Amino acid sequence: MSMTSSLMGVASWLDDRMNPIVVKELRQSIQSRFVVSVLILLLIVLMTTLFLYVINTETIGQVTGNHGAYLFQIFQGMLVTTCLLFVPAYVGGRLAVERASTTSDLLFISTLRPSSIVWGKLLAGMVVTVLIFSACAPFMVVTYLLRGIDPPTIVFVIGLDLLIVLAATQVAILVGAVPMSMIFKTLLSLIVGVMALWILGAVIVSMVWQMNTMGIGSRMGEWDFWVPILSFVICWLGGVGLLFFLTVAMISPPPSNKAFPLRLYMTGAWVVSLGVFLFLEYSSSGGSDSLRVWAVFASVVLLMSLIVSVSERDVLGPRLLRSIPRNPLLRVPAFFLFSGAASGLCWSILMLALTLGIAWVSSAWDVYGTSFSGNEFEMLAAIGVVGLYLLAYVLTAVLLRRWIFRHAAAVASTSAIALFLVAMGCIVPMIVVYAINPMNWDMHGDWWLALNPFSVIYELNSGHWTSLQTRNLFIASIWSVVMILLNFRWLSGQIGSFRPLVEDTPGNDPSTAAAAPPAPTSAGASTDG
Repeated sequence: MSMTSSLMGVASWLDDRMNPIVVKELRQSIQSRFVVSVLILLLIVLMTTLFLYVINTETIGQVTGNHGAYLFQIFQGMLVTTCLLFVPAYVGGRLAVERASTTSDLLFISTLRPSSIVWGKLLAGMVVTVLIFSACAPFMVVTYLLRGIDPPTIVFVIGLDLLIVLAATQVAILVGAVPMSMIFKTLLSLIVGVMALWILGAVIVSMVWQMNTMGIGSRMGEWDFWVPILSFVICWLGGVGLLFFLTVAMISPPPSNKAFPLRLYMTGAWVVSLGVFLFLEYSSSGGSDSLRVWAVFASVVLLMSLIVSVSERDVLGPRLLRSIPRNPLLRVPAFFLFSGAASGLCWSILMLALTLGIAWVSSAWDVYGTSFSGNEFEMLAAIGVVGLYLLAYVLTAVLLRRWIFRHAAAVASTSAIALFLVAMGCIVPMIVVYAINPMNWDMHGDWWLALNPFSVIYELNSGHWTSLQTRNLFIASIWSVVMILLNFRWLSGQIGSFRPLVEDTPGNDPSTAAAAPPAPTSAGASTDG
């Protein structure tokens, strides 16, 4: 009797801790005829394919046969294609409907946290995916009986398939959470869907090629096999986590500290991934480029963060001011993690500088600490020049927004202005030079690349640091310094106003009570209530 009571207590505890979004989504999925119809149709197609393949192949069962590998590729393609087309569209479409203007109140009247909503959607989608994979598992096992493939390879490839569907589902949830009309959201879904299918299709094809040509199961005991695999999995899961927190920030209410969980996650992921890739770099017997790969991917993410951060608020509302730590030692790191354009800029610049600095130190010495790699130094220097250019562009966008677009709605459009300026700096000089002298136009030209942030990347194939790269480094540095000086009042105002709000206490004279810090006087500043 006591055992039954204990089990009932555990079941009751689990029931209380269960995410209600998962329960709701799974209940509706099971009751949906569409989900059941897709699953039954997939099983019928797999059974028909197996039957037709067996009766039309005369060499089934031979020792030297390779029919299992071929049939596994067919089954895997059917399974992954079905999951990529069905699960992300189903999960993301439901969230898009809930985010529509007529039903968006449902997300704000709930007591659930935004992270619980997104996590529930993602987990429900993956449970449906595991259900589909489980139903198709017997067909995957049959391929082993037909020879040409081993069980470790089957499990390994299915695990990578789950990672691919996980990323696609999170991308669909992110698109469904974008605050725009259903028409534009549908167009965005089509564009992102085509790009995602192209990228994920390339991953699947390369994975199948690796399985057939080099053999996965026979190499699983080698450490050199697991180094690139672990690097890929870590980067993949880190990207999924980044998309998760981006989605959470999108559906969070405007007065909340949206950037805090996102920047906290990115900082933690940066530290953890650095440690993992350092271990992979120096534990490989022949050395590897793991740390350089980490530096490139981290720099790309941080450069995108640099552009996005300028669209955050200029003025913190009372709710955020109350949450600022009163301890000055805690207030300094909190400034980099809080919402705000200046906080986002400072955090992105600091993290990018640390990334390039650590990668440069690692490139200066090899495993034995003796040699220096000039090519790797040029790559890191080129990334730094791109960062200076983008910093100059985003600060120019801030300056234009403060001087010309003097309304609160323009704050959210600052990133769009910066991207427009980058596009104009890359395209307009090229069109002008081509129009002036179309017969003597060179892709690796001179001054028409002066405003192109990525021109230093083009020159990396030359094998040495060119005069064009030196000139663009000088231009980007001067431009960035000038923009920082012109926006100094805007930046210093946000840094100086990052102080906790002092509330009026009973017994104090309200006229003499400490007031909130003055807000920056820049035009177009947004408030969050």
